[in-house]
Amino acid sequence: MPVATVRNSNATAKKRPSPESESGGSMKNKEISNSCSVAIGTNKDFMDDDAHLKVTYSPGKKGGNFGLPNGGKLILPEGLFGKKDTITCQVASPSQRWKYYPTLPSYEHITSEIYTLQSTMHPLKKSVIIQIPYYQIETEHNEINVKGKWSDENEWVDVGFLKKEDCSVELEVDRLGIFIVTFTPKKEIFDVTPQGCLYNAHISRYISVRFPKKAHDKPFQCAIQINPIPSDKLQLAKELSPGETADLILATEFIDLIPSTPCVFKRAVSVKLPLPTGVEVEEENDDIAVLQKTENGWELVDSKYKFTRTTVTFDTKSLTKFCVMQSKPDRKKRLPPAAQVLENRNNREKGEIVAFLNLQEKLWFLVLECMPLSKLESRVKEMSEKGFKHVVKEIVKKDEGTNFFRRPQKFQQPTRQLQVPPTCEINDGMKWEFSVVDDIKVNSESNYMENRELHYFRYLPESYRQFVIEPKTNEERAISGAINLDPLGIEDKNLKENCTCSIHIEIDEETVKAYFKPEFVPEEPEPKKEKVNFDILNTPVFKEDKPEVPVIQKFKPLPPTVMERLMRTNRKPIIIERESKVLSGKSLRNLSKLVPEGLTLAVHLNLPDSTITGLGFDAISNGLSMADVTYKILLYWKRMCKDKKDGAVNSLTNALRDMGREEIANIVFERHRDNKELSPDAFTPLFTPYQ
Repeated sequence: MPVATVRNSNATAKKRPSPESESGGSMKNKEISNSCSVAIGTNKDFMDDDAHLKVTYSPGKKGGNFGLPNGGKLILPEGLFGKKDTITCQVASPSQRWKYYPTLPSYEHITSEIYTLQSTMHPLKKSVIIQIPYYQIETEHNEINVKGKWSDENEWVDVGFLKKEDCSVELEVDRLGIFIVTFTPKKEIFDVTPQGCLYNAHISRYISVRFPKKAHDKPFQCAIQINPIPSDKLQLAKELSPGETADLILATEFIDLIPSTPCVFKRAVSVKLPLPTGVEVEEENDDIAVLQKTENGWELVDSKYKFTRTTVTFDTKSLTKFCVMQSKPDRKKRLPPAAQVLENRNNREKGEIVAFLNLQEKLWFLVLECMPLSKLESRVKEMSEKGFKHVVKEIVKKDEGTNFFRRPQKFQQPTRQLQVPPTCEINDGMKWEFSVVDDIKVNSESNYMENRELHYFRYLPESYRQFVIEPKTNEERAISGAINLDPLGIEDKNLKENCTCSIHIEIDEETVKAYFKPEFVPEEPEPKKEKVNFDILNTPVFKEDKPEVPVIQKFKPLPPTVMERLMRTNRKPIIIERESKVLSGKSLRNLSKLVPEGLTLAVHLNLPDSTITGLGFDAISNGLSMADVTYKILLYWKRMCKDKKDGAVNSLTNALRDMGREEIANIVFERHRDNKELSPDAFTPLFTPYQ
């Protein structure tokens, strides 16, 4: 079992330069928010130098051009802001992206950092221009898009942009919010009528579709989309699945012909597609085959092929995804499994999940990162220069019926399958759920309880999460812990096992003792006794003139009856009753993350049926998460409560107990009794892996 023993290191991270305004704003009008300093006992980002990720400007009435983090640009018109107005731009650090990024379909990918713009002026009286840089992508088959989420809304929308320059887009908006650049495959759409048509694609001069007359009774639209297969992806598929791809030599792109109305045509449609690159055919060739994607998987197109030097034409009665492949002689029937493997692995690459540790005397940092295998060596070297130690992971095969994130009471290691290669296959948008177990835990101030997912962004330079960790007990001994990672949303059993891993951490006794060692406090020096100057004692003493004491006029005190009459008020005393701290907005937000059954909770809180139905439809239309639904229900219930102290808390705890959440109800009651809010660490006992 490969194990990395990590010793103490006091190296610190290097700082990055902060952005500078291009014009229109001076440095005295610009405040750079610096929250990157690391202090013992705090939970600041060790890797992220937030000073270069956030800028605040006071542009004044003149406006001008201002620089944004990571090469962005902001153009403000004259007369938009006043003297005291400010505008702030924040770029989400890699460890904090989970708070902002939108949920995207599988064919849309993020290719820029996440920009959040806010201003003291709301709404804006005039439009502003924002330039957002993005990371370079292949533009022949993909197109850029900008998505935004306005400050007062919860849904992401397509914003569009004015123009696209070299690796940056420019958009004009009159509302501020969160912005991000994405890309999708190019799609070419054309119309088909019952009279038929011949369409020659612009996206590729080798693609054409001929619809005969009355092939379909109603007019419809058809889309053409190309998903290229890079040569390195083809080679990777052959390496990782040699059995299925043994007879595959070359393949074209995946070409989607998508009708707006799925149908079977009455008369066959003639489709022309390109041959694989480097293949030229002048007559019939038994090694070339066209494959189509059906409900049952990939199949050979059962039609007679007509070849030109660079294309193949065939007839079909349905349009779907196609691919032209070259096989070894007389092995065409072995191509459908190869097409399935190639489709599954086309967007994947060899990757690695790594952990880096930096153990300072009073502060332990953990960085969990996912990256392509090609970047591993340079990343390890870079982190080593910052004082981080690379911890080697293990591939873990989970036993059926066991909980990967909660150890049994008898300490048992999960079954390890060391024969599996140490690398895994990763693709854009892939996620892992992780858990820190055994003798170490994550600091309660970290966002570990809010989100325990590691998300991989293929087109961004870094994808990591970071935390401050600490020993679980106060015992001064060598400790060991583990980070268990389980991939989410993967149906392929072999791929899921290959991506399920554990990172084992061992920390020696000397480092643990240094962590618990009391800080040295220097003793205060004893005061020195001053020598008495006897010459001063022998000098004659002169009496000082005392200052005249001012004469204070005495007033006759008023009778008590007069004072009582003057201070008496007819108003009834106002008694301010403070609500319980467990009913604060922050407390209810933390509670909603542990009770996602919001509609069930609403029933037990005796909310009206019409209210519950309205909240449910509102959640569906806005795409809210279950935790957000619970939070909205709790806020609505709190507003309806007349007694926001003991009565409301008793009602809430009774509802939780009726739902079978006895442990959570007890914690709510105890925190109310102690006059404390519901913080994430209050629920830590519910998530302890083992006792």
